[in-house]
Amino acid sequence: MKGLFIVNPSSGRQNITTVLEKMIGKLVLNRISTINDVFFTKGKDDAFYRAKMLQPQEYDFVVAVGGDGTVNEVIGGLIESHSEIPLAIIPAGTVNDFATYLNLPRGAETFVRMIQDFQTIPVDIGCIGHQYFANVVAGGAFSDISFRVPKTKKAKLGPLAYYIEGALSLPELFTTSLHLKITADDKTFEENAILFMISNTKSVGGFKQIAGKAEISDGLFDMIVIRKCELPDLIALSKDILLNKHFDSPFLHYFQAHRIEIDAKEKEIPIDIDGEPGPGLPLIVENIPQALHILVPKKGNASCADAI
Repeated sequence: MKGLFIVNPSSGRQNITTVLEKMIGKLVLNRISTINDVFFTKGKDDAFYRAKMLQPQEYDFVVAVGGDGTVNEVIGGLIESHSEIPLAIIPAGTVNDFATYLNLPRGAETFVRMIQDFQTIPVDIGCIGHQYFANVVAGGAFSDISFRVPKTKKAKLGPLAYYIEGALSLPELFTTSLHLKITADDKTFEENAILFMISNTKSVGGFKQIAGKAEISDGLFDMIVIRKCELPDLIALSKDILLNKHFDSPFLHYFQAHRIEIDAKEKEIPIDIDGEPGPGLPLIVENIPQALHILVPKKGNASCADAI
């Protein structure tokens, strides 16, 4: 086989070059893929444009190496290339929600085994104009933390950097008030909210079951609106989320839809798309059912024993 690795060298804390050398060496020595090209990104959208250039059958697989933002770029490029080349992911960022949900391998042995087995699954992809996402769109309080935290702090502290920034931003919860107008397929309603999330998977921001009804290939998004509430109510909701009992909370509106339109009086609220800044309101978010095939480990093969 022939593979292309699209690498964000600034993602995460590990020495990604050393890890790639080990992975690619094993792929070659085991005669799994004899040609493995490597493309290093230097700036925003490099991964997108490299993937967009791909032609059908040019490679047997493409590997995105980086965090959710890098994966997001590669996915967008692959869709616009119309190449239908399967995607593998090496999670090397700070949170890696999408990779965590899919239980993707982080180490050389399990990654090489996954490529050798070559098992793929179809996944839905979200579209906002010409921007694509695999995992989540969020707006409101805390939604800009992923791109507000400096890269140097992410590299040193990992996920802890987000928790620290979140703690420092707690006052936002009591000053943020979003007057949302939402159209979900054929239903329109309004909400007074703190924040909203549109998720393609169960895992968002390190919370593994916050969108617990989500399925990655059902053609639907799961939207969570956290309504404006007082501190005791927010504490109770947080506890319910940890216990996976939040679906019945009066302070949370949870629903599923294929197409979601969002507008608000507050046009300048921060929007996060898979860890990167998004466009302003209004938003039209559409689901592209089973738009991409992702390489995943066979059941029981994923392991953290040789993690990066």
